[in-house]
Amino acid sequence: MQPLLSVENLSVNFRTYAGTVRAVRDVSFTLAAGEILGIVGESGCGKSVTASSLLGLIPSPPGEVASGRILFDGQDIVKMDEAALRKLRGNAVSMIFQDPMTSLNPVLTVGSQLGECFTAHQRLDGRTVRERSAELLRLVGIPAPEARLGQYPHQLSGGMRQRVMIAMALAMNPRILIADEPTTALDVTIQAQIIDLMKKLNSELGTSIILISHDLGVVAGLCEKVLVMYAGQVVEAAPVAELYTRPLHPYTLGLLHSVPRLDAVRTRLASIDGQPPDLIAPPAGCAFAPRCRFAMVACREAPPLIAAVPGHQSRCWLAHPDCPQPLAGGPAKEAEPA
Repeated sequence: MQPLLSVENLSVNFRTYAGTVRAVRDVSFTLAAGEILGIVGESGCGKSVTASSLLGLIPSPPGEVASGRILFDGQDIVKMDEAALRKLRGNAVSMIFQDPMTSLNPVLTVGSQLGECFTAHQRLDGRTVRERSAELLRLVGIPAPEARLGQYPHQLSGGMRQRVMIAMALAMNPRILIADEPTTALDVTIQAQIIDLMKKLNSELGTSIILISHDLGVVAGLCEKVLVMYAGQVVEAAPVAELYTRPLHPYTLGLLHSVPRLDAVRTRLASIDGQPPDLIAPPAGCAFAPRCRFAMVACREAPPLIAAVPGHQSRCWLAHPDCPQPLAGGPAKEAEPA
C-alpha cells in the first residue's frame, strides 16, 4: 500500500553571513494513513525545520529545500506553487505550533480566529461558521464553547489555548496533523489530557499524526513509530516498543538514559557530554562521534551507512554488518555517573 506521506532524501539549507547551515540532511521517512509518528531529538537537530518543510513554510530567503521530494498522495509538495500550498495548508495538512500565545492573535476573539479557517477554504455564512466553530471547541473538550467564542486568548488557560490551536488545525478535517511540541510549558495533568485528545482524534477521525517532541515519555504514550534526529539527520527509526527496549544508536541510548525512572537506584541522571556539531561545516564522519563513548577511528573518518533490520534502522557503524575492521583501539570507555 502506498504511504500517505513519503519524504525522500530531504535536505534543507539556510544561508547566513557565516555560511550555509545544513539544517536537514538527507532525511527520509514514510507516514501511513492513520499512523502516529514521533520525531525526537535535542533542540536544533532539525525536527521543526523538517515539519515546516512538509507545509512549504521554509522562508526563502534565507532557507531553501536543497534536494529531495515530499510526496503527499503522489504530489510533490516541494514543486507546488504558492496557490497550491495555500490550498494544502490547513485543509489536507494542518500544524499545531509550539506556543499558542504567540500563534493566536491577542486582539482577535477565539471565534473570529476559528472562523478564518472556514472562510479561507469554504464559503459559509456567519451562522454556520459560528455553529461549526462551537462544535470544534466541544470536540476538543472546551466547556461552554459558545461563550468561549467571544473570549480573547489571554482569557483562557494554557491548556485551553492549546485546545483552541488543535480545534483550528482540525477545522477542515485534515488527513495529516503535525503537532510541534504540543505539550511544552503545560503541567503534567494538562499534558495527559492533550495526549488523550490526540489519541481520540486518531482513533475516531483516522487522522495521521506527526508528533515532534523532546519528551520521550509523551512519545511513548502516543506514537507507534519513532524517528530519532541528530545534527539534521535521522540516526535511528523503529517502532516505539522496539526503540525503547533495544536501541541501536548510542545517541538514542543516551536519550533514554537521561529520562527519570521510578525503578532506578541512582539519584543523578546520565547526561551526554559535549555539544552538537557546527552544521555550517559538518564533520566528515559520524556527527555524534565526538560525544560518543563507543566512538572508533572509523567513525571519524567515514559517515556510517544505515544498518537496517526488519522495521529498525540505525545510522551507526556498530550496528552495520560492514563495520570497518579493525576496530582501532575499540570503543572509548565512559565513567559511570554517580
